[in-house]
Amino acid sequence: MAREKILKGIAVSHGIGRGKAYIYEPGEVEILQTPILPIYLEKEIARFEEAIEKTQKELNNIKKRINQEIGEDFAQFLDAQVMMLNDKEIIERVKKEILKQKMNAGYIYNQVIKEYAQRLGASKNQYFRERVADIWDVGIRVLRNLFGLTHASIVEVPEGSILIARDISPSDAALIDPKNIKGIATEVGGRTTHTAITARALQIPAVLGVKRLLSCIEDDEKIIIDGDRGIVIKNPSPGRIRFYDEVQKKKLKLSKALSPYCELPSQTRDGKYIDISANIEFYAEYNYAKKYGAAGIGLFRTEFLYLARRGNPAEEEQFRVYNALAKSMKPQPVIIRTFDLGGDKIFSDYQEANPFLGWRAIRVCLDKPEFFKTQLRAILRASVNHNIKIMYPMIATYEEIKRANLIFEQVRKDLIKQKIDFDHQIQVGIMIETPSAALLSPQLVSQVDFFSIGSNDLTQYTLAVDRGNEKVNRLFDHYHPAVLRLINNVIHAGHEGHIWVGLCGELASDPLILPFLVGAGIDELSMAPMAIPKIKMVLRSLTVSKCEKIAHEVLKFRTALEVKKFLRRAIHKNFPGIEEVL
Repeated sequence: MAREKILKGIAVSHGIGRGKAYIYEPGEVEILQTPILPIYLEKEIARFEEAIEKTQKELNNIKKRINQEIGEDFAQFLDAQVMMLNDKEIIERVKKEILKQKMNAGYIYNQVIKEYAQRLGASKNQYFRERVADIWDVGIRVLRNLFGLTHASIVEVPEGSILIARDISPSDAALIDPKNIKGIATEVGGRTTHTAITARALQIPAVLGVKRLLSCIEDDEKIIIDGDRGIVIKNPSPGRIRFYDEVQKKKLKLSKALSPYCELPSQTRDGKYIDISANIEFYAEYNYAKKYGAAGIGLFRTEFLYLARRGNPAEEEQFRVYNALAKSMKPQPVIIRTFDLGGDKIFSDYQEANPFLGWRAIRVCLDKPEFFKTQLRAILRASVNHNIKIMYPMIATYEEIKRANLIFEQVRKDLIKQKIDFDHQIQVGIMIETPSAALLSPQLVSQVDFFSIGSNDLTQYTLAVDRGNEKVNRLFDHYHPAVLRLINNVIHAGHEGHIWVGLCGELASDPLILPFLVGAGIDELSMAPMAIPKIKMVLRSLTVSKCEKIAHEVLKFRTALEVKKFLRRAIHKNFPGIEEVL
């Protein structure tokens, strides 16, 4: 029996995937170096131009398929690739070098692209290093067309496969079929790559950044992808298989038990209604929000529109996405968060020592008002559907809200002047993600229509812990009393100011904390669509009076461990029968 081996990587898409390894190696293009006689140099340049044109047609065809099957916003990275393909500087450089070196177009083009990719690959910025895949995706297609080679197709991966690759190009990632591919593992990549984004969109378990993956795994070997723990298990032992059999049985049993809750109202046993909404990253995910019974979109992350294009998305592009989403969810609400660029979502070639404490989110938008106005115009235009709300991220000061609202008001006046219709009653809220905003919430409440507590960043900034740093991420804990007291204060401040208060982030989908949140008075919870039925089930087992008592006691504790122990005891005592989903 082959020996079991466990490989560690980065968990980028949750779930358990099981199947046979399918090694996906599109194959390297052999670069031929052929001298070209002077009389044929112009023909060689014409051949290069034809290859560019043919590649553009291929990319446009892929985009058409993605638009139909996944959504327009998801395919916009191909626009960026077409722009890269038609980059005048690269094209003119290739033509110049063909004439200068008197060599074939494939050899010259490969030289130019390799140099460009090496510069990005050597960047200290992880985002730019991950973009090398885009460059080679375009480059390899051009080279294959120049050398008359066929393109490897990810569409032909057999059913029940675990896709194993060094990397997956963006255009290939967009063609992944979840009916055939049950899990994904690659040697390179991170959470911002197209492979990761695609896997999350299609709900395929994925682990990226697995060192020496291809040297350890062969075709048809049994593989388990654990997208929850970030591990790849090769030739799992009988004991390991039994363990995951039980995990999957429990998940299937729970899924069946939770299925009816998709259609049920999200209310407590004694009748208090709480909105349970969905966090989504791009338009196509609205289907999952509806499938799992979301009351609306509580957080639409718009950064992908920028990242897909590698630059500023035009107003019309943004409008099409926002408008389509609003129409698809109507009459349910859609909360659109303005660009939260910076931090782990790089805005440009700007680099800084500590991006999470630097130029990000609302700070970027306020420093680039025209960029901000473009997005606000697109959102307001789409608000004619009368179900859109706007949310500013990463607010830290009172002045930031005033400045953001001033820009917002300028955009409103411009649209009125141009006689462009929009929702004049549109709600504008802020994310409470910084301790300063949480502490100032009684003063901020007069400037907004709602608060949405971003639990991930609020925890990170309150505890001064980078959860991506393995040296200290054990200290990152949503249950820390300091975090819970801030959450309680924000909810109280919101209600005192007569606005509603929501919470998004990982904490929103944690059933253990739900009695505290209900007792504290939360009005809305927004989470990954798949988590909604479980939270509904737990919510429908609770009563407000008992939850209020639990919340009151929670605020007395000194440590996160004490909080967790108390909540488990309290749930067991007051709400028996839901312990199995904690």
